[in-house]
Order: sequence, then structure tokens, then C-alpha cells
Amino acid sequence: MIQHVRQRVAKLLPANPEISIPVSTVLETGVESVTAVTLRWGTVVSAAAVASVHVWPESLPVRLLAAVLAAAAMDRSSLTHVRVRRTL
Repeated sequence: MIQHVRQRVAKLLPANPEISIPVSTVLETGVESVTAVTLRWGTVVSAAAVASVHVWPESLPVRLLAAVLAAAAMDRSSLTHVRVRRTL
């Protein structure tokens, strides 16, 4: 019985060849919003180093600050958070 209903719904909707998800799943879930935030470790270290120099001017020697900033620029590690909200 349910198979006949799905076939009738599939005939009413236009075919979408780009997806391989069954029609019933496409009808049930829709994307409302997507939020993606990426925080690079090098950016955090650079911001902390620059902020510490502005707050305490004598806190880091110039060579150490240059080495920290160079290492932070080369570091590509990051923390990524992705949130997908779906409608029913």
C-alpha cells in the first residue's frame, strides 16, 4: 500500500537526477540553515602574542615574538564546528 503512495508522489514531483536520495527522504528533510565556524590555532596564538605585547611591552623579546609568529603562521591546525538545522 505504501509503495503505491510513493509511486504516485514520485510521478507528481519532477525528477532530480543529481541526487540519489529517495523521494520520501527529500520530502521529509529540508535544510533551514548551515553554520560553519573554523578557528585556526595559529590565529589564536598570533592574537595572544600581539595582545600580550600591547598589554605588557617588555613581556616577550623581539626574536621570540618573531619566532612565535612565524611558527603560528606555518601552523594549519584548526578547530571546525558545523551545525546544520533541518526542517521537518
